[in-house]
Amino acid sequence: MKHTIRSPLYKAAAIIVFASAALIGCGKQSAPETKAEPAAVKKVLRFGQANAGTGYDMQRSTSSLAASVADEVTESLLRFDDDNIEQPWLITGFPAVSADGLTYTFELKKGVHFTNGAELTSDDVKYTFERMFNPKTGAKSTAYFSMIKGAKDMLNGKATELAGFAASDNYHFTITLEYPYAPFVKNIGTSYADIFPRAACEAAGDSWGTGTNLIGTGPYKIAENDDTTKIVLVKNTDYHGGTVNLDELDIVFFSSDQTKLIAYENGDIDLCDLSAALLSQYQASYADQITAYHPLGTAFISLNLKSEYIKDIQVRKAISLAINREELVSAILNGAGIPASSFLNNAVPGHDSALPVYEYNPEKARQLLAQAGYPNGITVSSQVRQTSAAVYSAIQGYLQEAGIHLDLTTVDNATWNSNRTAGKIPATDMIWNALYPDGDFQMYNYFYSTNSNARGVFYKNAEFDSLLDKARASTDEKQRAELYKQADKLLALEDYACIPLYYPQSQFIAKPWVKNYKVGNLIYHFWNVDIDTTKK
Repeated sequence: MKHTIRSPLYKAAAIIVFASAALIGCGKQSAPETKAEPAAVKKVLRFGQANAGTGYDMQRSTSSLAASVADEVTESLLRFDDDNIEQPWLITGFPAVSADGLTYTFELKKGVHFTNGAELTSDDVKYTFERMFNPKTGAKSTAYFSMIKGAKDMLNGKATELAGFAASDNYHFTITLEYPYAPFVKNIGTSYADIFPRAACEAAGDSWGTGTNLIGTGPYKIAENDDTTKIVLVKNTDYHGGTVNLDELDIVFFSSDQTKLIAYENGDIDLCDLSAALLSQYQASYADQITAYHPLGTAFISLNLKSEYIKDIQVRKAISLAINREELVSAILNGAGIPASSFLNNAVPGHDSALPVYEYNPEKARQLLAQAGYPNGITVSSQVRQTSAAVYSAIQGYLQEAGIHLDLTTVDNATWNSNRTAGKIPATDMIWNALYPDGDFQMYNYFYSTNSNARGVFYKNAEFDSLLDKARASTDEKQRAELYKQADKLLALEDYACIPLYYPQSQFIAKPWVKNYKVGNLIYHFWNVDIDTTKK
């Protein structure tokens, strides 16, 4: 659920200068007054965020901060709009899929140009995917596309061309998969599949994605970029997607949330995200400029199912019962979240909306511990990141009431990631976000048996794996949602393989002159935003 309450804080009258000339002659009538057209006001939006520091080649970056810039310049064949609905973008319609679910047939729109003037063709698409699988590229998200026939051969250095890509002309091509994989058409709607112009990308070499070396078919092109403090994007006047509202988009980088919000208060930027930690501070004076939205993620306690105590399902149930999720969200998160009722985010198909919030019952938690053989309680070790310290301090208090002592340590991101993936942390903080609303994205990469070991989870349930396998192969979205509902029940309501806490809320703060701004999920896009120049 989103809410937006707006009323102007600042108003400045637009100044329109009228020039007139009067010709006055002796004994003659004055010439009629003429008025010049008012000069158009340049629409510039200043957006503040942290610098991803990864460049803007989305084959080599997984940062949503980088994608906020890259997606204004480069585009994928399909894209998810601000309501998380996928739509064909560089193609004439959704691809046709063969009866066996292996071959996807695409038709490019004609007359789509990159901002260097070159027309988009099938060759650019072929080049983009082959570059992705070229080991020299070092692409980070090949797992989302490695089911394409020949992809693994390229990644292993056994081939230089992608066997599953075939173009019949400049606008028609097919992509063939090794096995049926229903989410494929969604994966190619992500930033990781943005299409690059062959000639320009090859010419840029390793500098692609840095400085002004990023060219695409998007609504903006890079005018300035020092890779450190600010990047300036200007309107693509030949944009295939229609009229671009802004003349210029300035993305200004800040080292901390606090300095970014001070810049907002000082009028140096018009728009930025607002962290939950600072929400209550800014609600007092800026409530009418704050808009909440809910990304497609779940905050949960990630458990190592091989660790002492945690391997006992009674202990895992006790941990869940000990936590007051509604109070956690209202008191610690300032209301910035929705208490969880299962693992799947409430906007992901397969989430069971009929489920109640997880039960809070510390007395029952103590009983379960006693039944498990721990009447005097237990101690569970936990490492969390600084960003989660406040939430887990509260959880520590809840667990203590149930006889579970959480030995809590705050560590840096590098230490946390290393220890977690090595299976050294019994319980830790995690928010697992999906790029689009699909149960496969939210569950497969973290909990499928062959993947969970790398996450430090060690979850193995053959029935759960089978449900995800069936959902991956099905092209019936209703059937897939039902399979994910069953998998979610197994994961989070029967096995308690993780402890879901809440579905996060995020928010942004925008000046009164910022119009039509909306965030669908994780990435800040500027496709539809406008400036009301009468309010600025």
